[in-house]
Amino acid sequence: VAGGAAAGVKINVWTGLSGDDKGRFEEMIKAFNGSQSDVEVVPSFYQWDLMHSKLVASVQAGGTPEALLMWVTVMPEMAQFGALQPMDDLLAEAGVKAADFVPRAWNLGVIAGKRYGIPLDTHVLGLYYNTELFQKAGLDPNKPPVTMEEFINAAKKLTTGPNQWGVAIPSSTAWPVRYWMAFLAQQGGKMFTDDLKKAAFNDAKGKAAFQFMSDLIHVHKVAPPVMTDINKAFLTKQAAMILIGPWLINSALRQEDLKFNTAGFPRIFGQYASWGMTHQLVLGKQPDRAKQLAAMKFFRYMSENSMTWVKGGQAPARQSILAGAEFKAMPLWNAFTPGIQPESGWTLNPPIKAQTKVFTHDPASPLVAAWEAIVQKKKTVDQALADAEVGVNRILAEQ
Repeated sequence: VAGGAAAGVKINVWTGLSGDDKGRFEEMIKAFNGSQSDVEVVPSFYQWDLMHSKLVASVQAGGTPEALLMWVTVMPEMAQFGALQPMDDLLAEAGVKAADFVPRAWNLGVIAGKRYGIPLDTHVLGLYYNTELFQKAGLDPNKPPVTMEEFINAAKKLTTGPNQWGVAIPSSTAWPVRYWMAFLAQQGGKMFTDDLKKAAFNDAKGKAAFQFMSDLIHVHKVAPPVMTDINKAFLTKQAAMILIGPWLINSALRQEDLKFNTAGFPRIFGQYASWGMTHQLVLGKQPDRAKQLAAMKFFRYMSENSMTWVKGGQAPARQSILAGAEFKAMPLWNAFTPGIQPESGWTLNPPIKAQTKVFTHDPASPLVAAWEAIVQKKKTVDQALADAEVGVNRILAEQ
C-alpha cells in the first residue's frame, strides 16, 4: 500500500481556517480523498483559539486528532504540552525532503531539536497601492515608495481631501503591532531578551518605530485618526496605500474599477524586514504509526498541490512552486516573496507560550493597548512603550 498507510485509514484534521481559506482547504481535501483510496481525510473547523484549547483538552482526554494545520508560533507551546507528535522518523518513508522547501519556513518546523511541522505556505506583509491615485498625484505608479522619505512624500501627495488619505493604519487590532515589529526588526531591534523572559523593545529603536507610525497620523496627517477597516478603505479608494498580506489580492481584483499594484514592505529604517507567518501541517500526539504515515501522505499531497492554496492569497513554501512558471506569472503575488529569502528579512512572533496575551487583539495585548493610547493621544510614545514593557513582563513572568 502506498506510503505504508493501511487501506482506508481515516484521518481527522483540525484547523482554524475560515472564509475563502476554509473553502480552498476543503477543496484540496476533496481532491486528495478522490485521488487515492488508502486514506480518508475528515476536516473539522474551529476558531483558532478554540482549536488550541480543544487540543489541550484532547490530550488530557486521550483523543488527539491525527493531523492539524497550525500557526507556527503556537507550535512550541503545544509541543511542550505534549499535544504534538515529532515526525523525524517518518520523513524519509513519506518522501518529504528539506530541499523541497523555503529554508526559513522549513527550519521553523523544528522545536527543541525535533521536527513537528511541514510548511504549507508563507505570508509576509507587503504594500498595496492605488496606481490611478498615484498618477493623479504626479507619482510614478512603477516606483512605489521604499524609503521613509519616499513613503512620507508619497502619502502627503496622495492625501487630497477629508476622505482621501495617503495611507490607512488600523487604530487597534494586532496589525499595527505587526508593522511596529517589522520596523523594529529593520533597525536590528529585539522584542525580547534571548531567553524570552523579558521585554527588550522599550529602547530608542522601539520608540522610533512607533513614532514613525504616530507621525503619519498626528504630524504629517496622511492617515486617518480613526480607522477600523484598512481593507475596505483601500478597496473603496479612501486610502491610496495599505500594508497587509497577500490574502487581499483576490478581493482587490474583484473590484472592477480599482487599479492597483503590490510591492515589498517598505524599508522605512533602511534594511528590509517584514512581519510574516507560516501555516504548518502537524501531527497530533498519536502512537499508531499507520495513522502517522497516512497523515504524512496527506501532508505531502497538500504541499505538492499547494498552488491551489497559494492562489487563495498565500505565498509558497515549496521551492518548485516558488520557482515555477505559473507562480512567476502572478506578479501581484511575487511582491510577498522578498521577505522569504534572505532569511534575515522576515520577523515573526517569538515562540513564547503566551502568544495570545502578547500578540493578539483579543484579549487586548499590552502592545495593542500601547498603540491605541498613541493613536488617541492619551499617552506619548515613550509612556505607552514603558507601560507596554511592564504589561508584557508581567505576562512573561506568569506564563
